[in-house]
Amino acid sequence: MSVRELAFAIYGRRAGLIVRDRHLVTLRYDDDYLAWPEATPLSLSMPLVGGAYTARPVLAFLKGLLPDNPAVRERWARRFGVRAGDTLGLVAAIGGDTAGGAVFAAPDELDSLLARPSRVEAISHGEVAARLRQLREDDDAWLGESDEHWSLAGAQGKFTLVQLDDGGWGLASGSAPSTHIVKPGVRRVANQALAEHVSMRTLALLGLEVAETRFVEVEDEPALIVTRFDRRRQPAGVVRVHQEDMVQSHALDPSRKYEGDGGPGVARIVATLGQHAGPESVGRFVDATIAGYLLGAPDGHAKNYSVMLAGALVRLAPLYDVSTGLIPDAAGRLRYRSAAMSIGGEKRFGDVEATHWEKFAQVCRQPVERVRSRVAELAERLPDAFEAALGEVSGAAGERALRSQTLPLVAAVCEETARGLTRSRRVAGRLVTPFLDEFDRGSG
Repeated sequence: MSVRELAFAIYGRRAGLIVRDRHLVTLRYDDDYLAWPEATPLSLSMPLVGGAYTARPVLAFLKGLLPDNPAVRERWARRFGVRAGDTLGLVAAIGGDTAGGAVFAAPDELDSLLARPSRVEAISHGEVAARLRQLREDDDAWLGESDEHWSLAGAQGKFTLVQLDDGGWGLASGSAPSTHIVKPGVRRVANQALAEHVSMRTLALLGLEVAETRFVEVEDEPALIVTRFDRRRQPAGVVRVHQEDMVQSHALDPSRKYEGDGGPGVARIVATLGQHAGPESVGRFVDATIAGYLLGAPDGHAKNYSVMLAGALVRLAPLYDVSTGLIPDAAGRLRYRSAAMSIGGEKRFGDVEATHWEKFAQVCRQPVERVRSRVAELAERLPDAFEAALGEVSGAAGERALRSQTLPLVAAVCEETARGLTRSRRVAGRLVTPFLDEFDRGSG
């Protein structure tokens, strides 16, 4: 199947057309949509203006809707009969339920897709467990065997479900919006699904705005269930809310999600939020960066920050995909030691000092004392919040390991960070001992 044209709708209204002419891909908003008072841009990188957007921002946005894992994309291409690497063809195949409020389809199919009654097929707990088991054994098996046409970004295996009125679960097809994301956790990290839930609950207990999560065991299969923040339940049914991640906002290929790979760091994200969303979102991003660092969360790259878009309104989305990496392996060593984004020139957990926080504050356009006091406050409160979150899942598989191994490391990073606000561990500009190395040598 070769797709040359792809229409899209936002908030249920036909919004524009994407056209591929040989190697050139262009996007143009419909004039009727531009005249709509509540028109919402597909991306901050493609504002609501007449004329066409070409190549980079268009493909960057579309690629950002797809899984990061090339093996998953290749499997989907075979399933839907499109050429491997055909971004337009893949989005056409799965465009009925993507991240955010947009729906994609062939121009002659979009109206019927939007008008088609939602189809949700109830599934049993046993079938959910089977999906989890399949993903645990084969991380590329994101789609099941039913008529599923959805897509989510990211590297971790996952699938979507709809929560039914009776509390059960269903699979969406056609243009029916899913309501929850289910993840079995990263296989190479022990108890990762539980660690992510506890991390998210820790942030919630600290007062940060996060996506709602639940840790469950379905027939002994552990899983994290995330309530989608880009969906809203209303009397007429579930509606989509538009959003995009900060890599899409900067018109970058998803392979550049990490700052080290040329992706957006703190300065670029703060500048974008300041321009489009305002100081409240900037402040929340600052808090999120501080808290993620104190948690020892290594994967706070730009795709794990998003903005919600509705008309002219823009705000930072609730936090998601935040998980501590301070989980020793079977040999007692730590795989993750650094944050994804630099804080004033330093990334290593426990090694960010006063000078780094001062530079961070300047980059974030925040008063230095406000940042210092927030770091001190969160460093003091976060270990207790982490312990309280563990208490909520007492008895769950992996809870004792996180309590005995990870909690002390989280507390140690918080304690060292608080000490670093008032003293320097550097001699002649060189770090004497990377903080977490002390634990590997058994001196922590």
